[in-house]
Amino acid sequence: MAGKNASDLLRPLDPDLERQWDQLAVATGSSPFVRPGWLKAWAGAFRQTEALRLLTVERGGELTGVLPLLAARGVLRSPTNFESPLFAPIAADHEAAAELAERLLAVDSGAVHLSALRPDDAPTEVLLDAAGRSGAPVLRRTLRASPYVDVTGDPAGFWRGLSKNRRHGLRRLRNRMGDAGEVSFEVHDGRENLDALLDEGFRLEAREWKRAAGSAILSRPGSTELFTEAARWAAEAGILRLAFLRLAGRPIAFGYNVQQGSVLYFIKVGMSDEHLKLGPGVVFTSHLVEHAFAQPDVSCVDMLGEDEPYKVDFASGTRELIRLHTFPRSWWGGVQRAAIVTTARARAFVVSRLSDASRTRLSAVRNRLVG
Repeated sequence: MAGKNASDLLRPLDPDLERQWDQLAVATGSSPFVRPGWLKAWAGAFRQTEALRLLTVERGGELTGVLPLLAARGVLRSPTNFESPLFAPIAADHEAAAELAERLLAVDSGAVHLSALRPDDAPTEVLLDAAGRSGAPVLRRTLRASPYVDVTGDPAGFWRGLSKNRRHGLRRLRNRMGDAGEVSFEVHDGRENLDALLDEGFRLEAREWKRAAGSAILSRPGSTELFTEAARWAAEAGILRLAFLRLAGRPIAFGYNVQQGSVLYFIKVGMSDEHLKLGPGVVFTSHLVEHAFAQPDVSCVDMLGEDEPYKVDFASGTRELIRLHTFPRSWWGGVQRAAIVTTARARAFVVSRLSDASRTRLSAVRNRLVG
């Protein structure tokens, strides 16, 4: 395909296109984070509504491939940021994924920056392969490894499979919490009392250290708007799952989750600092895993985010998350690639030399600037 301007390839949103996009995302088992409901909430929260466009592929008049993008200053970017759990092309089959990749890599500017990709996602695999064969400078960087829990087997076998120390520690925490009062775990779909549930959950998520770092949902207007509007969409779509761990009727841990297809996505967690000695994060996670095992249509709890200890202790494994850059097929593209590599190495070196307190302050400044 000959090179084309981005404006010739990208389509603005309209109701009929959004309907087809959503149907394709659901039919292909794509994550909820690339459905129009989530991405329109994201775009509205971070003032990107006018910039959100779609790269599409059609076959016989039917939509078979979609890649949401932002176009600015000669670069095509994924509509993602610090609050984006996952991103991926949406394709009905290998042929559609290949055509979508070809169209993306044929844009004249040649500069594409996509983040929050899973390299083992089928359409992403096709894109990575096409980028590698394109002859353009390419840079792939690992962002993190996110834990997941396989809940397809026997629940009793799963718990027996945990380490002896984890089983003992979990039993001790649950007993200690039970001694402190009646413990209950509940999951809400948001069809009733949504605003009150979000208010309760967001306040738990806004822990003292998160507020200091500027990383709590309530620390940034954009984050608050995103997770509020996304919850409204998810509740209407029937996929919202707000989970609470309560002690003597008081909420001490909260999880913002969505369940689509066979996957329960564990997006945000919050807990009471007042009750940290009772291990609310670990106990909450154990209850969430138990809940997932009890759902016959759920096969996986995708814990997203970083491989933090309270997740890893229950995890069946981890999945890599990457960032992909492609650059113009010219000497300038090589310079751009080298500049990003050099900057990333310099940043990593500087951060590695900072104290924990300095890293926290730097993170807080960054979070407030991007919020």
